Amino acid sequence: MKNKLDFSKINYETFEETYKNILKMKDEGIILTIEQLISFEEEKKGVHFETLILKFLEHKNDQIRLLVTKYLSKSSDLSTVRKIKKIILNEKKSDIRNQAINIFGIWISNYVEKNKTKEIEKSLEFGLDFINNSKSEESQNSMLQSISFINNNKIDELIMKKYSSKYDEDINSSIISMGNNGNTKWIPLLEDNLDHNNSTIRTNSCISLSYLGNEEHLDQIKELLEDEELEAQKAAVLGISNISGIYAKSLLEQLRFSSEPEIVELSKIKLSEIKADEGLDSSDASESEIEETQEDLKEENIDDFDEYNAAEIEGWGSLNSDGTSFIAPDAIDDDIDDPIKSLADYEKPIDQPRIDD
Repeated sequence: MKNKLDFSKINYETFEETYKNILKMKDEGIILTIEQLISFEEEKKGVHFETLILKFLEHKNDQIRLLVTKYLSKSSDLSTVRKIKKIILNEKKSDIRNQAINIFGIWISNYVEKNKTKEIEKSLEFGLDFINNSKSEESQNSMLQSISFINNNKIDELIMKKYSSKYDEDINSSIISMGNNGNTKWIPLLEDNLDHNNSTIRTNSCISLSYLGNEEHLDQIKELLEDEELEAQKAAVLGISNISGIYAKSLLEQLRFSSEPEIVELSKIKLSEIKADEGLDSSDASESEIEETQEDLKEENIDDFDEYNAAEIEGWGSLNSDGTSFIAPDAIDDDIDDPIKSLADYEKPIDQPRIDD
């Protein structure tokens, strides 16, 4: 369908008229037009079509409602939460309802991050009430994942209840919820599921562990790089990048030799992101702080070099000007012709005190 609307001329005053004109189109035309409105809005700064697009939130066509519900994830308007809750309670289609629940989780995550106590309490009450009254196990699991950002004993109980289920879908939901929850007490359970026979559970256990763990868990996570399922391998790459650090970067560097093109590409992207983040962190430091750090490193290097003085401590004598060969008291053996050995043949004494001590 050829688009006849001039998006550049659409503004708040023409929203109602534009809405009526779009409604006259066939459903396929409406979907295309909404997609074009969203794209135009993203490309042009200062353009806001939210009020117009949200008019289609209760359209009879499922695809249109789903498209507009997904669009809600872009909104930062507080009134959006009320719209999301309304969809969660009234929508009959599970995919649309669960999409709204996922967006609700994004809001909860932001509330927790900003420590908005009142909003957290209201969201928790709404979420628990929905779980208790919903007949859909899938929607219950989605809601648990959304409210699991909140630290609460009732949520912990729900996580363990789902974890103890005989159904993989419930276990998987609990695994994702553990990662969202951010409590390190879940780490042992996540470690146990890195080799679960269900690849989706292995994958999500890996991701959740990377949210809660640190460098000491990288060796466990990297085992999934050899997993038979590509998605599990990708999860390992994401998990390694989430933890970050020197060891993580070295693991990602090695993946450029992977036989899986997708793993090679993903590892490149994640390595670049880590380096970019490190660059931003270093740019936050002042010039004087950077100079001080560099001076400290120089001093540390000097101290490390001078820490062990063989001649002073052991009485070893250098034969060469570059100090590469020594005569050591314990290197002299009457049974051999050449008593001179390289210092590299001897281990540095542990905690050897200085003679004058």
